[in-house]
Amino acid sequence: MNWTQDLRFAFRMIRKNPWFSAAIVMTLAVGMGVNTTVFSLVNGVLYKPLPFPGGERLVMVSADNVSSARDFVNMSYADFRDFREAANAFEHLEAFTGEGMSLGERGNPPQRYRGMRLSAGMFEMLRVAPILGRGFVASDEKAGAEGVVLLGHGVWKERYGKDAGVIGRAVRINEKPAVIAGVMPEGFKFPNNEDLWMPAVPDAQLERRDNRRFTLVGILKEGRSIAEAQADLGVVAHRLQQQFPDSHKDHGIRVRTFHDVMNGGTIRLVFLLMLGAVGFVLLIACANVANMLLSRAVNRAREVSIRAALGAGRWRIIRQLLIESVVLALLGGLLGLFLARWGIHGFSLAVENVGKPYWVEFSMDYVVFGYFAAIIVLSGIIFGLAPALQTSRVDLSQALKEGARSAGGSHGGFVTGALVVVQFTLAVVLLSGAGLMMRSFLLAQDEFSFLHGERVLAARVGLPESRYPKPEDRQRFYEKLVGRLGSLPGAQVVSFVSNIPNGGAAGWRFELEGQSIPEAERRPAAAGVVASKDYFRLLGLAVVRGREFEDYDGLPGKEAAIVSQPFVARHYPNQDPIGKRLRLFGPKNEPKAWMTIIGVVPGFRQNDPSNPTNDSQVFVPHRFDSYAGMTILIRTQSAPASLAQAVRNEVQLLDEDLPLFNVESLEDYFRRARWQWRVFGTLFLIFAVVALGMAAVGIYAVMAHGTSRRTQEIGIRLALGAGFGDIMRLVLRRGLLQLILGMVLGVSAALAVCQLMARLLFKVSPRDPITFALVAIALATAGLLACWIPARRAARLNPVRALRYE
Repeated sequence: MNWTQDLRFAFRMIRKNPWFSAAIVMTLAVGMGVNTTVFSLVNGVLYKPLPFPGGERLVMVSADNVSSARDFVNMSYADFRDFREAANAFEHLEAFTGEGMSLGERGNPPQRYRGMRLSAGMFEMLRVAPILGRGFVASDEKAGAEGVVLLGHGVWKERYGKDAGVIGRAVRINEKPAVIAGVMPEGFKFPNNEDLWMPAVPDAQLERRDNRRFTLVGILKEGRSIAEAQADLGVVAHRLQQQFPDSHKDHGIRVRTFHDVMNGGTIRLVFLLMLGAVGFVLLIACANVANMLLSRAVNRAREVSIRAALGAGRWRIIRQLLIESVVLALLGGLLGLFLARWGIHGFSLAVENVGKPYWVEFSMDYVVFGYFAAIIVLSGIIFGLAPALQTSRVDLSQALKEGARSAGGSHGGFVTGALVVVQFTLAVVLLSGAGLMMRSFLLAQDEFSFLHGERVLAARVGLPESRYPKPEDRQRFYEKLVGRLGSLPGAQVVSFVSNIPNGGAAGWRFELEGQSIPEAERRPAAAGVVASKDYFRLLGLAVVRGREFEDYDGLPGKEAAIVSQPFVARHYPNQDPIGKRLRLFGPKNEPKAWMTIIGVVPGFRQNDPSNPTNDSQVFVPHRFDSYAGMTILIRTQSAPASLAQAVRNEVQLLDEDLPLFNVESLEDYFRRARWQWRVFGTLFLIFAVVALGMAAVGIYAVMAHGTSRRTQEIGIRLALGAGFGDIMRLVLRRGLLQLILGMVLGVSAALAVCQLMARLLFKVSPRDPITFALVAIALATAGLLACWIPARRAARLNPVRALRYE
C-alpha cells in the first residue's frame, strides 16, 4: 500500500465516522485558529520587515551609559555627524527627533500635528519619494537655510483638500516661516505616526554636545552584521569620551534592530506571552484529540489486528494512523484559517485608535503560512502519535476473539489520565494569567471613576515663547481664557493644570525646612504639578486638611503648595503639615523660594505605574511656576463634546494663531490610557475560557469512556448490593485524582509563569491570592461537573441491562 492508498483510506475513515471526525476538526480549528491569529500579530509587531527596500537591514543606533544603567541614550546632532563619517558598515545613517508642530498660515486656523526633525537623507535611505513636489536635499539642512516642510497625505487631504497648489505655499511652523516643499505618499508616517517633516538645521543650540535629542537609524550594507557596525561606531564613541569628558563620560554605543528598539521591552513581552498562551491552547486541543483517538482505539482493535494478521508491520500501521491524524489536522487547520482571518481583523479594529505604529500591519504573509503549515503537521503528529503507538500494539490471539474489548489495557488508561492532567495543568496556568490581566483591567478602569471624567472636557494649549516670553504673559493669557470659558453656557467649573491625572508630571527635587541636604542626588523627589484655582474642586476632590489655591497664591511673599496624603505619610508622619515649608530646586540645582504647605489632598496616581514618584505629589499655583503648555479643564452640565467648538472659538479670539489640541473628555483619555489591559486582558480571558472548556470536555470524555468500558463491572457491583454512593465513589475516584494532580501542578507552574507578567500588571501582584482562589474555584467547579455527570449516569444504571452490555 503506497501513500496515495493511505490518503484514500484516511478520507474513507473520516467519512465513516462523520460526527467523531467533526468533533476533532472543530477542536483543532479552535486551537490552530487562535495560534495562527496570534502568530500573525507577533510577526507583524516583532519580525516582519518594514515596507521599504532593505527594510530587514534597518537598525537603530543610540548611546548607552553603563554607570547609570541606561541602555538607550539619545545623541547630539554633532555626534551624529561624527558617527555618519565613520559608518563604514552602513549604506545610510540618518538622524531624527520628534517635535510637536503647529501648522498655521494666514486665513487658515493653526493646527497641532506630530512632527519630526530629521537629516536630509532620510527619505532617500528609505527610497520613498513625495507624490507631489520634492523631497529634502542637502542644502535644506545647511545652517541658515530657508525652512521647508513636507506634508503627510492626511494633512494635505484634510487641511488643503488635496490642492496641488499647496507646493511653494508660505506657512508658519511653530511661529517660524517655512515653505511647503512636498506631499508624502498616502499611509506614510515614518517613523512613528508623524504628519509633518522638517530638516534638522544646525544652530548654536543644536550644535551643543550635551543637547542629546536625536536617535540614529540606518540600513546596513549587504552582508554586514550588527556586531561589525557596532565595532565601527565604537571607535568613534571611545574618541568622543576622551574628547568631551564632561558630556560623554561612560557613553558607549548600541546598534539594535529597528523592532528591538521600537517594539521591545513590555510590548515584546506581552506578544510573546500571548504566543505562549495560545501554544498552551493548542497543546490542550491536541491532548483532547489524542484522548478521543485513544477511546476509538478500542473500536479499531479488530481492524488493526486483521491488518497485522495479513502481514502489515507495526510501523506500517503507525504510518497509516499518523496520516489519518495529519489529514484531520489539515481539515481543522483550514477551518482555523477562517477563524484566524476573523481574529486578525477583530484585533486590528481593537487597536485602531491607540497609537499603533503605522508600519505595523496585521496580515498573513508567507512566514505566517509557513508557521500555519508547520503547526498542522506537528499537531497531527503530536496528537496522533500516542494513539497510533497504542493502537498498533496488539495481541492477535486476544484481539481477534469475538467480544474482546480490552485492547489498550491499563497502559492506555494511564496515557489518557496523563493527558487529562496535562490539560488541567495548562488550563490553570492560562486562567491564572488571564485572571491577573482582567484584575488589572478592572482596577485600572475603576482607578479614576471618582473623577466622573465623562463630564470633564480637557484641551491642551501651548503658548509659543516668541509671543509669550515672560511668566506674566503666560499667566495673563490663561487667566483671561479661564474667565471667558467660565461664562460659556453649560460650563460649571474651569481650571487649568500642567498635567492631568495619569498624564505624567515633573520630577521635582525638594528639601524640607530644617532638613537641608546639600547633595542634589540625595534629595527626595516628588511628582510636581502646576495647577490653578478650583483644580481640586473641578476634580471633585475635597481638601482633607487646609484649603485650596486662591488667586493670590504664588505671588511674592505668598508662595504656597498643596501636597498629597502619601507625601504627608512619607515626610510628615504623625505630624500636621499645614504651615510647614519646603522648597524646590531647578534643573541647575538652583533653590527656589520657600513655600508654605496650605493644604492636603487625597493621593491619586499622577505618573506611569512604574514611576517610583507616582505616590507622592506636590502641587504649586500657576503664579509661582508658569508653563507654556497647559491643559484646560471644564466640568460641564452636558456632554463635554458639545463645548469643544466653543472652546476653540474662545482660544482663537484671544490668539488667532494658537492651536487647540488633544480635545477630549477625561473619560476618553483614561479609556485610551488603559487600552492595553482591556485588549490583552480580554484576549487572555478568551484563551483561558477556551482552554478551560477543552479541559472540562476532555475529562468528561475520558470519564464517560472509562465508565462505558466498565459497564458490566458496574452491573455486577450493583447486582451484589452496591449502592448509589458506592458507585459514585468508584467512578469519581480516578477523575478527582486527575483533577487534584492537575490543579497542584498547574498552580505550581502558574506561580512561576505569572512572575513573567509582573511588568504588565496594574496594582496586582503576580501571586495575587484572590485571583488564584477564583481560578481554583472555577476549575474545580468545571472539573467536578465533568466528573459528576458520568458518575451519576453510571450510578443509575439498570443492573440487568448493564450485565447484558457489550
